[in-house]
Amino acid sequence: MGRISKKTSNTSLQPGDGNSSPSKLRHRKGHDDGRQQAAASSELAAAGQGMVPVEENTKRWRNWRQRTTFTFVMIGGFFTVIALGPLSIMLMVLCLQVLIYREVISLSSVAKKERDLPWSRAMNAYFLVCLEYYLYGHNMHRALERRPWLEAHLRPVFAHHTFISFSLYLIGFVWFVGTLRKGYYRFQMGQFAWTHMALGLVVVQSQYMIENIFEGIFWFFLPIALVIVNDIFAYIFGFFFGRHQLIELSPKKTWEGYIGGGLMTMVFGFMFTALLSDWRFMVCPPPTLSMTAFSNVQCDVNPVFVPKDYAVPAAVTTLLSTLFGRHIATVTIRPVQFHSLAISAFASLIAPFGGFFASGVKRAFNIKDFGNSIPGHGGVTDRFDCQFIMAAFSHTYYVSFIKLSSVTIGGVFSSFLALNPDMQVELFQSIQEYLQNTGSISDAVRSAA
Repeated sequence: MGRISKKTSNTSLQPGDGNSSPSKLRHRKGHDDGRQQAAASSELAAAGQGMVPVEENTKRWRNWRQRTTFTFVMIGGFFTVIALGPLSIMLMVLCLQVLIYREVISLSSVAKKERDLPWSRAMNAYFLVCLEYYLYGHNMHRALERRPWLEAHLRPVFAHHTFISFSLYLIGFVWFVGTLRKGYYRFQMGQFAWTHMALGLVVVQSQYMIENIFEGIFWFFLPIALVIVNDIFAYIFGFFFGRHQLIELSPKKTWEGYIGGGLMTMVFGFMFTALLSDWRFMVCPPPTLSMTAFSNVQCDVNPVFVPKDYAVPAAVTTLLSTLFGRHIATVTIRPVQFHSLAISAFASLIAPFGGFFASGVKRAFNIKDFGNSIPGHGGVTDRFDCQFIMAAFSHTYYVSFIKLSSVTIGGVFSSFLALNPDMQVELFQSIQEYLQNTGSISDAVRSAA
C-alpha cells in the first residue's frame, strides 16, 4: 500500500496531467503575470517610440478598408446620377439638403422639451419647405423658359413667386410667435436661431449647386470632384505620412495630408479639366432637364473651353532644348485649365475649413459624427460639409470671371410674354423692320409674314 501511495503521489506531480502543486501554481501564475507585464511594457514602449499597438493597428486597417469600400460606392453612385442628367442631379441635391438639414437640426433637439412643445418639429419642417419653394421656384421658372406654352399658364405664379414665398414665411413666423410658452422662451428662441442658421448654411449654400447646373454640368461636377479628390488624397497622405497635427478641431488632420492633398488636387484639376472640355454634355448649358450623358447635345461653347496657343518664355525654351533636345516655343492650353487651378486652390486651402467648422459643431455637442448612415464615414453631413462653401465659391467665381452675357432666347421670350398684346405686336414689327434693314431677312420673307 505504501508503494502504491508513493507511486500515486509521484504520478500526481507529473507535468501535463492537469494537476500541480501549490508551489508550481504560484510559479506558473507568476510566470503568466510576468508575460502580461512584459507585453504591457512592450506596448508602452512602442507607444513611446511612436509605434501603434497590434490591436489598434488592426482596427485602423479595418476602418481603412471599410472607408475605402464605401468611398468607391459613393463615387459610383455619384457618376450614375451625373450620367442621368440635370433632373437626376437636382433630385439628388434636394435629398441631400433634406438629410443634412435633418441631421443638423437633430443636434439641438431636447426630447423632454419637445414633448411639451408638440409643434417644434413641424415648424422646422415648415421653414424648410418654405425655403425650398422659394429656391426651386426660381429654378423651375428658368427650366420652363424653353416651354413658353407652359410658362404662359404658370406666369401669374412666377410673377408673384417672391411675394408668395415671403407670405408663407410670415405664416411660419406668426405660428412660431403664437407657440411661445412661459418657461421655454430661451429654448424656443435658441431653436428658432438654430433653424435659420441651418437653413442658411446648408440649404442656401447648397442651392448654388443647382445654379451651377444651369450654367453647364461641368461647373457642378468639377468643384465637387475637386473636394472629393482632395479629401481622398489628404486622407492617404495623412494615413501614411501624417505626423504633425494641422488643427486642434480635427486631431486626425495633419499638415502632411493638407499639403499632399492640395498638390494632388491641383494636378488633378488641371488635367481632368482638359478631359472634360470636349464633352458637350458637360460644358453646354442643359437645353432640357431630361438631357442625359447619352443625348446628342450641341451648343456654342464658352471660349474658355477652346484651346489656345501660349508662348513659352525664352529661358524655359532654352532649358528644355538643353535637357531634352526639343525646341518648344508654344504650348496649347485651354483657358479653363488656368481657372481650374484657382478653383483647385480653393478646394485645397479654404474648403477644408468647412469641414473644420463642422468639427467645431461636433465638439460643441460632444459627438463623433453627425450620424451613421454611411459606414466608415459617419453621417451625410460628415461627407458633404466642405461642399457647401465650395459650391458658393465656384458659382461666384464663374459669374465674376467666366460667364458671358446672361441674355437668352428664353429670357427674352419671358419678357415678351409680360407685355400686353398691342406692345407684343409693336415689338414684333420693330424686330421685323430691323432684320430687313440689316439684310438678315429678305423682302419676300417680310411680305410672306
